[in-house]
Amino acid sequence: MTAGMVRKWVREFNDGRTDVHDEARSGRPSVVSDGLVAKVNEKIRENRLFTIRMLFDEFPQISKTVLYEIVTNRLNYRKLCSRWVPEMLTGVHKTK
Repeated sequence: MTAGMVRKWVREFNDGRTDVHDEARSGRPSVVSDGLVAKVNEKIRENRLFTIRMLFDEFPQISKTVLYEIVTNRLNYRKLCSRWVPEMLTGVHKTK
């Protein structure tokens, strides 16, 4: 942290600030909605041998990075033997 940033934080705490976390601010709204996640999940279940590029062809308004985040973080899919599967596998799934 630079000396200027340290002075800024000292000044803010002297003015009464008690929290070190950033304050809420307005920004660009997220394009990820529950409806979009459901549509992506439906496309994945239609063809488990998909690629992010194939999803991008289905949803051109969403970037590949956001689609990857939806698949990995929101839907918890992982790539396994060139096939996307849910992260939490049951014993039956593992034996298949």
